[in-house]
Amino acid sequence: MLPFLAILVSWALIASLCAGDPKRRRALRTTGGQTPATRRLIAAAACLPGLLCLAAGDPAAFLIWLGGSGLAGWATALWFNRAAAPR
Repeated sequence: MLPFLAILVSWALIASLCAGDPKRRRALRTTGGQTPATRRLIAAAACLPGLLCLAAGDPAAFLIWLGGSGLAGWATALWFNRAAAPR
C-alpha cells in the first residue's frame, strides 16, 4: 500500500509541474506559470515519497515507487501534450 500512496503523491506533484511548465505555457500563449524556485521545490517534494519508502526500510517499495513515478511522469506529459495539440 505504501508504494502506491507514494506514487499517487508524486504523480500529483508531477502533474502540477506539467501544468505550470513555462515552455508549454509560452507555446500556448498563456500567462502565469511557476517561478524556477517553485518548480525546484515541487520537484524536490515529488522525490520525498521515494525517500520515505527507503527510510521505512522497504527497498521494494522504493523500486515500485521509482518505476511507477517514471510511468506517471511519461503518462502525464503525454496527456498534457495531447491536450495542447492543435486539432
